[in-house]
Amino acid sequence: MTFHRVRFSSELNAYKTSISGPKRALHWLFGPQSVTGEDGLRTRASDVWGGAGFYGELSDAQAVFGNMSAELRFDHDVVEAWHAILCPISHKGETNWFGSLDGAANFVPAKTDPGGGPLLVLTSAGYNVLPPQELKADMPRRLDFIVNVDRVRAWYATLPGCMALGLFNPNPIGTDGITFSLWRDDASMMAAAYRPGVHRAQLDRYRVEHTADRSSFTRARIMRCTGMWDGVAISK
Repeated sequence: MTFHRVRFSSELNAYKTSISGPKRALHWLFGPQSVTGEDGLRTRASDVWGGAGFYGELSDAQAVFGNMSAELRFDHDVVEAWHAILCPISHKGETNWFGSLDGAANFVPAKTDPGGGPLLVLTSAGYNVLPPQELKADMPRRLDFIVNVDRVRAWYATLPGCMALGLFNPNPIGTDGITFSLWRDDASMMAAAYRPGVHRAQLDRYRVEHTADRSSFTRARIMRCTGMWDGVAISK
């Protein structure tokens, strides 16, 4: 996998903008990191966009990383960027990242963990498509989930083991969102995710109350990375 986070000089709206990925990528997920609007839903508009490319061979990911200006072109002014090659080491759950829930079966993590260094976690959550009346009745559950995702992210930001956070809503519309968190080590992530705290409380709610229709959890190691994230150089 490759991961890319880009800050543009102005806000871009995902309803009007679509950014193509590298031709070498078998699949591409990319979209805005957006705040919530007055209706409590994501606005899908931001000057920060991010997402991932998926490849059949490491050499293709390396080629993209090594020639970013040619492989990944943006038709908008870029003021900051961070790029990484990732080795996914585990993937659990359900997501429609690959066009359907069945498509995720083609996403096969590495057989061995290269170990060492930071641990990157990608998660997703999604909801079934409903007719208008059923969607209206289900909306409080969905809005509650959005509020608590933001609560977890705000809490994560206070933890010393958390190096970076992101939340992206990739195109096409309806694709499950991507949460991104980068941890100094495995122990920091495990403590934040599973010991008593804001995230553990919401995880327990998900299991009991089914606050979303599906979710997925992916871990990865950074093999190579370069660039700035909110003014900070993040390197392996």
